[in-house]
Amino acid sequence: MPEDASRDVNLSFAFLAALESAYGGMWAFERALSSLDPEVDREEELARSEQVLERLQRWRGRLAEGEPLLLTEQRPVIEGDASRAWRLLDVAEGRLRSLISELIESSDLEALAHDEFARHVRVSAMVECARAEQLHVQAMVDWARATGDDEMATAWKQRLLGCTVRVEQADRWLTVFRNLRETPDESLLVDFLDDTLLLAATVATRVVDISKTFSLYTGVFDYAEVGIPAEQSDAWSDAGFTPYEAGRWFAAGHSPERATAWLEVGAADPMVAAGFMWRGFTPNEAGPWLRRHISGRMAAAWARSGHDAEGAREWIALGIPEPHVLAQLPALESRVM
Repeated sequence: MPEDASRDVNLSFAFLAALESAYGGMWAFERALSSLDPEVDREEELARSEQVLERLQRWRGRLAEGEPLLLTEQRPVIEGDASRAWRLLDVAEGRLRSLISELIESSDLEALAHDEFARHVRVSAMVECARAEQLHVQAMVDWARATGDDEMATAWKQRLLGCTVRVEQADRWLTVFRNLRETPDESLLVDFLDDTLLLAATVATRVVDISKTFSLYTGVFDYAEVGIPAEQSDAWSDAGFTPYEAGRWFAAGHSPERATAWLEVGAADPMVAAGFMWRGFTPNEAGPWLRRHISGRMAAAWARSGHDAEGAREWIALGIPEPHVLAQLPALESRVM
């Protein structure tokens, strides 16, 4: 395949993968929201998502036959199906930006306790993000197989297990709130907020990824594209972050200084660092936990129960992932101690 044709095929796949993740996630959101409150009519939104997904299926079929959706030789002109795809992704990006604001507003215990709709949106967004990630990873597996890259396919396939865990976790919370017939107690909401602590950051990161997808066609990708204010762009650049890297750290709530500090203690992933930061850990405090491959959520739980990173790792090695499990086994604890 000529180099230009190969580039157009890869570009078209990137757009279709981004669209499928966005609209597949949107469909999951609308289904979840309608199941939580059957009296709320979401049929129009569901139908719109389904129509887009059907169109994407047709475009994927054409791409499999060697017909790209976007042609770089036509830049900057976009017309026909390419224009429709561009508009669909732009709409999806705008929707996600709005969702971020809603999730930030519901990141409060009191707000969730008194606003049923905010709870429903939050759990539906959790379902959406889990499903969107799963769709994206599966698309990468399928693409790697189609192009004969077995090593890449295996690497992406390994990520599917984590996606499945997050989908199951979201489905569990969906079931909890679907079956709720009274105001949830505080302990339930505390657990729910902890499990969705990074939800707004996750959605913001998806926006960064969509911006990156657009740049594959336009060839333009700077700090403004990922929402970084102009007065902060030099700081990110001086710290050695590319626009994409900066966008992901910024989406997770970090400044250039904080991002650098987290990298220095081994937190290469902005979301991993955020999992500690938003639970009150400084980079230095998180270091011992990171070195023992313990997440921020688990570290916070063990630290609250009086364990340090080394002690927690010993219990985890025995098959006890969290201290509340240990609390149910007092005889075992006293015997080991």
